[in-house]
Amino acid sequence: MSGSSPSSTRHAQSMDAALMARLRAVVTAGRRYAMMEGAAWFVGFLAIAAMVQFAVDYGTGGLRWSMRAALLAAIVVAAGIVLWRYLVGPYRLRAGAADAARLVERKYPQLGSVLISAVRFSAGQVGSADANSRGLMASTIVRAAHQAGPLDFGVVLDPRGARRAGATLAVILVVSAATGVAWPQEAGLWYARNVLLQDVPWPKRTRLVVECSDGILISARGDDLVVQAYAVGVQPREVEIHYNTTSGRRGRESMVTVGGQGDYRYRYTFKNAQEDFVFHLEGGDDRTDEYQARLLERPAVEESQIRVHPPDYTGLAEFALPADQRAAEVLRGSRVSVWIRTNHPVTRATLMVDREVIAEVEEQDVGRYEVTFAPTTTRTYHVALVDSAGLEDRRPPPFSIQVIKDQAPSARLKVPGAGDMITPEAVLPIEVEYADVYGLATAELVYRILPDGPEGTLPLPSLPPRSTTFSARLSWSVANEVVVAGQRVMLWARATDFDDVSGPNHADSPEITLRVVSRDELLAELSRREHEIRLDFERLVDAQEQVRGSLLTAIGRFTDRQEPVALAETLTPIERRQRTLAGSLNVIRQQFERILTELRINQLDSADTVERLDQGIIEPLTELAKRDLPAAAEAIRQWSRDASPQTAALIDAQQVTLIQRLRNVLARMIQWEGYQEAVNMLRDIIRLQQELNKETSQSVEDQGSGVFDD
Repeated sequence: MSGSSPSSTRHAQSMDAALMARLRAVVTAGRRYAMMEGAAWFVGFLAIAAMVQFAVDYGTGGLRWSMRAALLAAIVVAAGIVLWRYLVGPYRLRAGAADAARLVERKYPQLGSVLISAVRFSAGQVGSADANSRGLMASTIVRAAHQAGPLDFGVVLDPRGARRAGATLAVILVVSAATGVAWPQEAGLWYARNVLLQDVPWPKRTRLVVECSDGILISARGDDLVVQAYAVGVQPREVEIHYNTTSGRRGRESMVTVGGQGDYRYRYTFKNAQEDFVFHLEGGDDRTDEYQARLLERPAVEESQIRVHPPDYTGLAEFALPADQRAAEVLRGSRVSVWIRTNHPVTRATLMVDREVIAEVEEQDVGRYEVTFAPTTTRTYHVALVDSAGLEDRRPPPFSIQVIKDQAPSARLKVPGAGDMITPEAVLPIEVEYADVYGLATAELVYRILPDGPEGTLPLPSLPPRSTTFSARLSWSVANEVVVAGQRVMLWARATDFDDVSGPNHADSPEITLRVVSRDELLAELSRREHEIRLDFERLVDAQEQVRGSLLTAIGRFTDRQEPVALAETLTPIERRQRTLAGSLNVIRQQFERILTELRINQLDSADTVERLDQGIIEPLTELAKRDLPAAAEAIRQWSRDASPQTAALIDAQQVTLIQRLRNVLARMIQWEGYQEAVNMLRDIIRLQQELNKETSQSVEDQGSGVFDD
């Protein structure tokens, strides 16, 4: 390689510096233009995306949060791509003077490759020293500088595109700023909804508000579900509800408008709703979000049982009623437990009477609840159920608890055979009976001597602990109480129970009052009664003779050719009268037995009296009333069925025998009455003599007292 002079070398260097400066200026301007265009692309994309966001969100009445979030994510991804392609990519591109020289040579073909060669020589890309000449390189640089000197390197750039990009960028920024200033509320809402993803509604002339919480409307399956809404702003003339059920059924209905004067409400009722659905409302310029209607089962009692804890004093164990029996009778003081099982868990269960809260029902297990309470009066209870959705049991089953009072014990007193009158020597046969369902605490036999005597008790056998029944028999000698004629003896039985809730309960038997009389008074009374009985017996004997007369008439009319039916019609009334007489005779017998019993109780039963009444009257009457008269009636009945002259003769003979025996008893009664009348007359004479002696003694005393006084 040939050498070069120092002056030529300096000139080449000067030319090279100027040329490289021009090329670097092109590179710098090109990068600036690219950045301007990239910024215009990026800002323009953001503006277009914002407008699209605004149009879609506002035009649809407001997208759901999820849709706005998805749209924002898509815009962010697309903005990132634009940013990378039009800003980050050009900025990362490392363009140099060689790239600028290549563009200039494409624009000016007359340069050939001298310009790119000069750039390479200037960069030191000259190869090995033995293959290149420094002079040649310097001359190439000088020639490139001379040829490119008059040329305009700026033609390789597009300043108009950069200016358009800048203008576009400026316009976008100005329009965006002006939009924000002109419509600050809308811009703020767009930013809040689509950038911050807040649930802020768009301003509308009409905004429909559905009356429900959290976008879910809950009701009971099978009930009428009411959707209600109201409008804020301009009241639309019509609001429609659009729904879609889980089974796929779709529908659109007009809602009913209620109210007036600017305060309208809109209502639609789904009758007997059976399945879940989603719905939204449309009216005016508003369309609501989607709402869910969930239909749930109301809480209900599926199984129940009542357990009763009787009062402790009863000694009864706890018992349970059959399942689902909801009526119970309980003693006052009992505790009642009500156990229920519900169709699903509830948040609250309350025992109530009408609207009165009695007690809270406690949960024992999932879906199982129990409450224990002490009822005081008869009432009908129910368990009010409320579940987590706020649904109530509208038809709770009633639990009827009838509170009954522990009945007082029963006490019975009998003095069998004793009449209203007794003598001071009487020995009374007493029978007492006591009973109580849950046990007797005390059992007493009480007496009082009237008119002024205190109460006393007669000793009874020991009462077994907690006995539910108790009875005793005893004989009480009235003489032990030193009673006299003219007084009265009152007797009654008394009992108490163990009731410690509303008791103890007392019970007294009906009182039996006996008048104390002298022996003569009682005997006179018994004689009077015996006389009345004898008169009744006489009438009975006459009635028996009439029965025989009726039979004789029937026998006299009897012929072998008489129809059996006619004979039966004749004899049936006679048979009935015969049986009635048997019953009446038995009553007379019982009356005589009572007289004999009273004589024995009052110690007036002498051997003669007992023999006369028992053997002379009572025994024959017993045979007649219980054997002979019923046998006669049966014979009449048999004759009506098997009529024959022989049977008729036997029946008449039987009647004659009956009447004779009855008259024999009557004769003994009359004979005793005559004797008794004589005895009574003698007693009256003795009584009158005693009274005369008493009056004479009193007169003598009065006269003697007058002599001494004088």
